[in-house]
Amino acid sequence: MPTSQSPFDAAFDTLVENALEEWKIPGISVAVVHNEETFSKAYGIAEFPDRKMTTDTLFPAASTTKAFTAAATSLVIQDSKDTSSPIDWETSISSIIPEDFVLSDDHATKHTTLEDALSHRSGLASHHYAVIYGDKDATVQDTVRSLRRVPISAPPRTKFQYTNQMFIVMTHLLQKHTGEPLCSFLKKRIWDPLGMNETYFSTEEAKKDPSSATKIVKGYTWIPEQGGGHWFEEPEANWRPNTGGGSIVSNVLDYSRWVRELIHRTGPLKGHESLTLPRIFHYEAGDINLPSPYHAYALGWFVDNYRGQHLYSHSGGWPGYSSFVGFLPEKKFGFALMGNSNSARFLLFRLAILLMDRLLGPIDDPVLEEKMAEYFAQHEKFKERTLKYHPEYMDAIKRKLFPSLADPPVPHTLQLEKYVGTYRHPAGDWVPVVLDEDGNLGIDASQGAIPGYLSLTHASGEFFVAKMKSSNLAAMEPVAAEFYIDVSGIVTKIGLSLEPALKGEKIWFERSES
Repeated sequence: MPTSQSPFDAAFDTLVENALEEWKIPGISVAVVHNEETFSKAYGIAEFPDRKMTTDTLFPAASTTKAFTAAATSLVIQDSKDTSSPIDWETSISSIIPEDFVLSDDHATKHTTLEDALSHRSGLASHHYAVIYGDKDATVQDTVRSLRRVPISAPPRTKFQYTNQMFIVMTHLLQKHTGEPLCSFLKKRIWDPLGMNETYFSTEEAKKDPSSATKIVKGYTWIPEQGGGHWFEEPEANWRPNTGGGSIVSNVLDYSRWVRELIHRTGPLKGHESLTLPRIFHYEAGDINLPSPYHAYALGWFVDNYRGQHLYSHSGGWPGYSSFVGFLPEKKFGFALMGNSNSARFLLFRLAILLMDRLLGPIDDPVLEEKMAEYFAQHEKFKERTLKYHPEYMDAIKRKLFPSLADPPVPHTLQLEKYVGTYRHPAGDWVPVVLDEDGNLGIDASQGAIPGYLSLTHASGEFFVAKMKSSNLAAMEPVAAEFYIDVSGIVTKIGLSLEPALKGEKIWFERSES
């Protein structure tokens, strides 16, 4: 791709416009950096019915925030070198915030380091569903302190387990160490020097800026139905405790400035090469990974090798929003893509690959061609599973979650209203079980970090399937739920299989009188 030629030709435009309909995506925005040039273009709708997507439309950038938190840590480490208390990547977290950082395992508490937290190798499992039953009003410190009641699923530095919680820990650590909010530090040390003038640390913050308030995108999820489907407008993306794990709101133009700095390292990141040094290799069966000789994670970056080139990238996902940012440093090439639906993430991946292939030339390796075909086939399976109506879907989920399900199913023991109540976890999280307008059980997560609703579909006996009503996030697929009835015939607990790393073990919430 010549540096003087825009990648957004007629063929690219046609591909995107067709894909928006095929993948049920309202719109996307794209920026490409190559050498000293930046190209950008937007497609589709930012807000129904007719607000057009633009290249300065603001998106919740979700987990692409993690690289900024890692960069802030690197700057703090550099700042500490000439002080009486220098820190480095191997400094233990508990030596900096000992009262707040306590894990359920003493060894993990003492030995988990800054780089462990930033490379997902702390031993703490993902707990993706924490954003549903977690308190949206919890502070960063509250969230860090709650981890002492969360089980560790692996010793530190032995297993890659993607988790937002450790980036929340790092947010708290950085704020304690610097004495200022992380957003202020990032603005002063990274965003302002790079000219990222439309980057914020929350949707609320962006709304306060009159010049940006009207640029914020709306997020949507396609809900398939018999004979068609409809768009569901997702709640605004605001999870206060997430901060350094996924709170940034920005656009592809500002992100192109970030990508340029990552490629050239002439500004605030000059001399901070350790940010992209791989810390742990990862592979999980069932993951949709780009074909690469290896899959690794650095500090806020996934590390792959695409067609002989080092590729550093990270995606971001939130109900109704997707983002993908990456760069090939040896080719001085990078990209930032954002879309306003969950299903957009696969289109963003495909477009990034297309842009890289245009740069690198046609694939002439039959083995790689076959692997790429398999990779794209996994995308198609996701589309088929989530964007089309499947009346047999719930029966298949029941068989998957409960292989020994009674046939025919056994009725639940009590009347459904007897299951209604608030159930609490020792960590302080809570699950309100309610009856909906049709008399069916559900979990009202309207006050959770991501407001939503989980339907509870009866499987057999006290076993139910818990499913998000709107979100098609792969990380929030249906899970098993079980109620426990004591000898007096009272429902006292609900168990939810929220964490795959616990290998089927449920997280239990005790019924609360309050």
